[in-house]
Amino acid sequence: MTNLTSLAMRVANMDAMLAFYSQAFGVKFHAVDTYGIRSQFGEVNGITLKFVPIRDEADFKNFPVHQLGFVVPDVEAVIALALQHGGREEGKLIRNGARTEGAVRDPDGNTIELYSES
Repeated sequence: MTNLTSLAMRVANMDAMLAFYSQAFGVKFHAVDTYGIRSQFGEVNGITLKFVPIRDEADFKNFPVHQLGFVVPDVEAVIALALQHGGREEGKLIRNGARTEGAVRDPDGNTIELYSES
């Protein structure tokens, strides 16, 4: 059996990214020295989410954009948090019976798919 244990993301806007992921998804981050780079690690359902800072703007121009997906209690609340922390909404909310789907860009521009629990 294969299990995903960690996911590293290169981050330009560390403070905004930490605030958004902490508030929207309940991730509790802690500082980790990753070979001389002060990174932030947090846990999401047993997976370590690693935020590694981009060292300079030249790194940011061509860095890979990530796409994550989360099941959350309140899709609209997460969209509001994304907007509050410099992200943006992508497309319109889709309501399929009791299920709500949406998408946002986080403060660094990564796409996040959002699904309600129902």
